[in-house]
Amino acid sequence: MPDHRETNTSPDTPDTPYDLVVIGSGPGGYVAAIRAAQLGLRTACIERANLGGICLNWGCIPTKALLRSAEVLELCERAAEFGVNTSEVSANFTAMIKRSRGVTTQISKGVGYLFRKNKITHIEGNARLLGAGKIAVTHDRSEKTVAAKNIIVATGASARSLPGIDIDGEHVISYREAMTLTEKPSSLVIIGAGAIGVEFASFYRSLGTDVTIVEYADRIVPNEDADISAELARAYKKRGIQCLIGHKVTAVAIKNNGVEVSIEPKDGGTPIVAGADKLLVAVGITANTANIGLEEIGVTIERSFIQVDKHFSTGVRGVYAIGDVIGGYALAHVASSEAVYVAEMIAGKTPHPVDYQSVPACTYCHPEIASVGLSEEKARAKGLDINVGKFPFGPLGKTVAAGEYPGLAKFIWSADNGELIGAHLIGPAVTDLIATPTLAKTTEVNAESFIHTIFAHPTFAEALKEAAEDAFDMAIHI
Repeated sequence: MPDHRETNTSPDTPDTPYDLVVIGSGPGGYVAAIRAAQLGLRTACIERANLGGICLNWGCIPTKALLRSAEVLELCERAAEFGVNTSEVSANFTAMIKRSRGVTTQISKGVGYLFRKNKITHIEGNARLLGAGKIAVTHDRSEKTVAAKNIIVATGASARSLPGIDIDGEHVISYREAMTLTEKPSSLVIIGAGAIGVEFASFYRSLGTDVTIVEYADRIVPNEDADISAELARAYKKRGIQCLIGHKVTAVAIKNNGVEVSIEPKDGGTPIVAGADKLLVAVGITANTANIGLEEIGVTIERSFIQVDKHFSTGVRGVYAIGDVIGGYALAHVASSEAVYVAEMIAGKTPHPVDYQSVPACTYCHPEIASVGLSEEKARAKGLDINVGKFPFGPLGKTVAAGEYPGLAKFIWSADNGELIGAHLIGPAVTDLIATPTLAKTTEVNAESFIHTIFAHPTFAEALKEAAEDAFDMAIHI
């Protein structure tokens, strides 16, 4: 057996360089490789772990599998509300974790299939840039050199911690450990109320875990519109999730096979000591840029992130970077859009620029959150003349029939030309519904054409139409 396992292998000596070598196979890397191969480029992808990267193996996909298990559990526990008789319902935590890992395996294999279909060489190992289009690949204590006319660095990012708080993987954990625990914790403290923090809070609370969220900002999901943050806070209070906003963790001690977390209001006040089985650190990411030779070949790195220009060039000839490793939007679909742009540019096409003003963001807690564009606060800070409309999901027949948490839809339109400035949703199915306002924002759909579009009844999407109408005092059902 060769030292370097490859699929669709073709000569890869320095004398026969690939047109493109992608380092990393996440939603940025594998999409770049596939699009380049579709355009006729001889392409390889170097991956040190499982195909699919962090998103498919440790992020987007496995967490959604866990949240789906929690959703099924909660629905079964509410079965009597729907006239359904069930025997005793309980959570099999081990089976939930096993299913989640199985889902990731299935999707990772799907990426492998797409590589074979598109004749992309998959090279296993750790990559290190040598300059002049050369890459050293180390695997099983052996090394070889791969040559490329162009290189895309798509190595992603990993969880970061806070000064003085060490992630030991047992008592103080990151998202990786949170989705592979062998036993359900009876209590959990989470530092950070961003997407990762509130998603794990939602999952573990569904299983009966006592959950406390500590957030330094003055509201949870602080990157969302203030109305959305307030609605989620109400929902979490109803679910029994304690949210300590405007607080900071000052110390962590391992005691009695658990953690003791010292918490203080950021502006002073009475300290709190919270004991828990686990402490989950969910305070952001750091780019995976260490030990791959970037700075040695002249690539500029700031605060771990690769610096690139508007064409994703690092400034080193033939070396590009995309996705979480360059900072900005740490979202899989953004990485994929950047991947297509760079692959098409390398192939000599004129790619469509990535529209960062129209990036949808989704959080899969319960209730779900989704948004696109500017919040009301940011729109007003820019001095924009806007019309704001809101509509709760509660009055909708579909919401009542489905027994869903109500939530709300909020639209922000330009008062000058009817352009969609932002849309912010919290409630049932909103991570799918956000596609509609995102399309409106990226095309010439304005308030008038959106309002006069017929939305099917009964659907959750009716809340979007009514929120748009409310901005112009036209809403019917409120």
